[in-house]
Amino acid sequence: MVTVCDNNISLGDASGFDEVGLDNKDVLSDDSDDLPQDGETNATELSSQSSKVYYHGDYKVVLKDSNSNTALFNKTIIFTINNVNYTATTDNDGVAIVNLKLDPGKYDIAAYFEGDCDYGSSNFTSSFSILPTIKASDITKYYKGATKYTATFYDSHGNPLANRNVVVSVNGKSYTKKTNGKGVLSLDVNLKPGTYKIVSKDPITGYKLTTSFKILSTVSSSNLNKVKGDSRKFTVKFFKSNGNPLSKKYVKIKFKGKTKKYKTNSWGIVNLNVKDLKKGTYKVICYNKDGLSKTYTIKVFKRKASTGLTTNMYTFYTNQSKQIKVKLSTALGDYSKSGKTIKININGVTYSRTTDSNGMVYLQLPSLDKGLYKVQYVYGGNKFFKKATSTNYVTILSKKNTKLAPNGITSFGYGAGTSLKVKYTAGGVPLVKKAVSLNVNGKTYTKTTDYNGFAYLPINMNVGNYSVDYQTGNDSYVYGTSGSFDIDVFKRSASKLSWKSGTSFKDNLQTFKILLTDSNGKPISGQTVKLTIDGATYSAKTSSEGYATFKTSVALGTYKVSFKFDGNNNYLSSLSSQSVKVTLSLFKNGINQKNSISYLKAYIKSSSHCKVGTKKIKKLVKSLTKGLTTNEDKARVIYNYVRDTLAYSYYYDTKYGAVTTLKVKKGNCVDHSHLLVSMFRTAGFKARYVHGVCKFSDGDVVGHVWTQVLIGKNWVCADATSYKNSLGKIANWNTKSYKINAKYASLPF
Repeated sequence: MVTVCDNNISLGDASGFDEVGLDNKDVLSDDSDDLPQDGETNATELSSQSSKVYYHGDYKVVLKDSNSNTALFNKTIIFTINNVNYTATTDNDGVAIVNLKLDPGKYDIAAYFEGDCDYGSSNFTSSFSILPTIKASDITKYYKGATKYTATFYDSHGNPLANRNVVVSVNGKSYTKKTNGKGVLSLDVNLKPGTYKIVSKDPITGYKLTTSFKILSTVSSSNLNKVKGDSRKFTVKFFKSNGNPLSKKYVKIKFKGKTKKYKTNSWGIVNLNVKDLKKGTYKVICYNKDGLSKTYTIKVFKRKASTGLTTNMYTFYTNQSKQIKVKLSTALGDYSKSGKTIKININGVTYSRTTDSNGMVYLQLPSLDKGLYKVQYVYGGNKFFKKATSTNYVTILSKKNTKLAPNGITSFGYGAGTSLKVKYTAGGVPLVKKAVSLNVNGKTYTKTTDYNGFAYLPINMNVGNYSVDYQTGNDSYVYGTSGSFDIDVFKRSASKLSWKSGTSFKDNLQTFKILLTDSNGKPISGQTVKLTIDGATYSAKTSSEGYATFKTSVALGTYKVSFKFDGNNNYLSSLSSQSVKVTLSLFKNGINQKNSISYLKAYIKSSSHCKVGTKKIKKLVKSLTKGLTTNEDKARVIYNYVRDTLAYSYYYDTKYGAVTTLKVKKGNCVDHSHLLVSMFRTAGFKARYVHGVCKFSDGDVVGHVWTQVLIGKNWVCADATSYKNSLGKIANWNTKSYKINAKYASLPF
């Protein structure tokens, strides 16, 4: 703001100088010392009348002439609060007022009068407080205690709001209440134990105040975890509404479905003896005389409660004091942590320490040379607690300087994905769980060292030479390091797999040999070759001559054998396959035997327990055999389905029959056989039942039923009651010692 002042003096007007003369120094002078010279202004004073203002109230300043103490009227005052400017004009009393819409709190204020033609500028800075127009405090009381919620309400001038309706919200529900003659509201809060939010609103200023009202329970206990047989009791304390113990009074407790009266002791406590409780979770409901009830649980472990040990990694210098710690926790809670012995083994020495009330154990380590030390922590347990173990590491350093270098190969086969291995150390000591930054081919990777100080980065770049830039950071124990080294990526050589076995095998044991060579026929040793047959995959290492040898035991049938070498850093992967035929090895009566029956129609018909060609069984058989061309393969997938799908249930004779057995997916040897015969016959096979007495692998000698299916000219055994068995082979009972009772086209029992 710029003020332009006019002195009403014109050029060439000598009248303006009638009272002015020249002194001996030719300087204009005023003969009067009491009057201000032309262009001068009167001094002003700006002062505050307010150090405290109520919410939405007025803050006032007074502007006066400093010489005459006269109030200055119609002058503009600028106020600055919280970096916001406000303007106000002085009234007849020199008072400028600004109404502040600020929250309660303490503020700094600057007021400024710029001055004008007659009066000079003035300013002041000060602090003032904005007071709330509701005063209330957070309250805590016991359930049904006499303490009420009280609040005093004011207007923006600080006057109490006497006999006014105000709105108070308690736990989300609003109430309209009237203040008394002093502006005080009083409200009973009789709610269940908990912490509630109370919001009061001033009807004049609109100010809202939120306070908490905490109601404490007059029943106090905790859920109890214990082991069967330990002496811990369930303890509950009762209080009066004033917070004093409810001593020497009868209360009710419901436990194990029964409600009984118990008398509290002088501290208001009731103890329940629960030593003989069996394993399980029990509900305890405690009733106070004031009507309040609380529910707790008692969990009893049958044998031992679980425990755990929490440990940390530590780093020290050789000349530094070294203390490590471990914390024990249990499923029974805090009470059970103290007094337990923890054994700590480091550098071949075992130390025993006892836990404190927090389950903590502290061990001052002896003098140790630089190195990485494994620390083993053991809590041995007792009759109530299980054993717990943990392992961690302590690093002892002699210097802060670090080193990072490649460890192993620096030449990598293209496409192999072989990892670059680097080791991070300080004075030869591996640095564990440290971040290592590796930049290769313009891309940065961050890796973390393992417990040997190694970090790994798979190399998947094109053929060529590369520089690896590395960097590690400083921490409180070591200085980081940086540098670079070179690696290269080369083109890998071809590999070849060759089948070195026959194509016909017996079903008791098959031995397959695979030769792994390079493109020149040179054997590749020490590499893993994988072979897959009948859905199972086997692995074997190649010998010094390049051979991988596999032993399998698959059932009769024709198989495609797949075998592969995944490649390594020097050689490309390779794969191949071979078709083999597996035939029966064991021929005995009731097991596998030549067919001598010419009339076979009875072995394809339905019976009461063995329905052939039903809708569900026909659909299942069709889906299982789809795409298969040989009878061996078709019979095998049907057999495998029954063996792998049905559970075994022990009972005598027929219970379900084929159709229901398929539905319930379980059965004894008889119903297993019904379903097998039904599915075989639905697929076009002749099939029959065999009944005998067998000695099982657990030593039992019992009657047993299994099946035979006619494949080509042989009746092939099919006992699907055990995962040990396969088509044509029985392993869960002794095939060297058994008795055949009969063979049936239709089972009579």
